[in-house]
Amino acid sequence: MGTDGVHTSSSFEQRAVEDECHPLLLGRPACALDAEKHVAYLLSGLETLPAHFTSLEASRPWLCYWIVHSLEVLGRRDALTDERRADVAAFLARCQAPTGGFCGGPHPGQAAHLAPTYAAVCALVTIGTPEALAAIDRPSLRSFLLRMKDTRTGAFRMHDDGESDVRGSYCALSVAALCGLLDDELAEGAADWLCACQTYEGGMGATP
Repeated sequence: MGTDGVHTSSSFEQRAVEDECHPLLLGRPACALDAEKHVAYLLSGLETLPAHFTSLEASRPWLCYWIVHSLEVLGRRDALTDERRADVAAFLARCQAPTGGFCGGPHPGQAAHLAPTYAAVCALVTIGTPEALAAIDRPSLRSFLLRMKDTRTGAFRMHDDGESDVRGSYCALSVAALCGLLDDELAEGAADWLCACQTYEGGMGATP
């Protein structure tokens, strides 16, 4: 119910969630994930998404990764049929920029970015078929990673003229390792830069 006492669709949804969770708060002994329903939910995400997902238009490789990775964690990668695997691999291949790296979607106006590059590569490696692995253009990916590298500091930019922070280093080095591209040239200075991000508290900051 809204603050003015008027019922809204979201207030009904909230009440339904509260009613479902209430027994758990009263000490029900176990809360089990309904794996089959979750698998069905994940697979539906590879089809048509609700309209409110338009806000994630530039994060489409992430949606693929979250779905594929969740199925892997559930031990249900078999739920991805050969056709679905091929469709996901083909879609992610269309998100690949001609100059290397992956964009947030297949539209020409989007630029390569380390975050969707990480998501796309992880999804393709998790799918693991020869077609999925072949979708990664390794030579252009290496060129992209080198272009993102700040040779003065050892850090990595998230995109052309973008910010450098620990996300960039993680995404770049993880992708390079997964694709067999990690070498001295890419790794040079990276560890020292990451060590400089550690604060007096012991944790890591985004930058030194």
